[in-house]
Amino acid sequence: MDEGARRGLVSCAGSARGAAPLAALGIAAAASALGLVGGCASQEKLRNQELTELLAWLPGRYESGVQADSSARRSLQPPPERIALIIAKVYTPRLGRHVLFAQETAADDPRRVMSERMWSFRVDDRRGILETVYAFKDPLRWRDGQEHLEVFTGVVAEDVLTVPGCELAWKKAGEEFTATQDPLLCRDAGGNAVRSAELTPDTLVLGEYRFRKTR
Repeated sequence: MDEGARRGLVSCAGSARGAAPLAALGIAAAASALGLVGGCASQEKLRNQELTELLAWLPGRYESGVQADSSARRSLQPPPERIALIIAKVYTPRLGRHVLFAQETAADDPRRVMSERMWSFRVDDRRGILETVYAFKDPLRWRDGQEHLEVFTGVVAEDVLTVPGCELAWKKAGEEFTATQDPLLCRDAGGNAVRSAELTPDTLVLGEYRFRKTR
């Protein structure tokens, strides 16, 4: 800390006239520490506000294929299969305070379920908003759980699988959230794992799939 800044801190803490040099330095250090604590508290408050907004945007019903259909008309390749996605807020205390259930089905046949996941969100001091993705060991047991949300209260850690280090770190810029994995921490996510995501109030991008919110 330069001498001018030290004098400013001492002045803010009160008159330093007659104070011993070590006492003045102590006042400066205390004022600096208080500033750091205040900054950390503000950052944590902002992250929690962003998490609240993220959790408000995500739940709903989505459908992919809008962008894929237009691309298919310009090529000879068959269009990608359209997917319906349902995201619902659930109470699953053993997986965290903020948990969502996500189920993908064929858009033209809701009986054909493609995946079921649990998404748990928390605020991390270093990395911001982190999402842990859980897969079920017995997917059939939880199929169409959005119709009976109370069943998720009983989910325990032994019911799910996850890969440590492969969390998605969410950040907000303007009116959009983006999420990525840390490649240095995540080295074995599996071929079907979502490595990036984007979210606005009416669209969700998971890897290569773009979903439009229908309701």
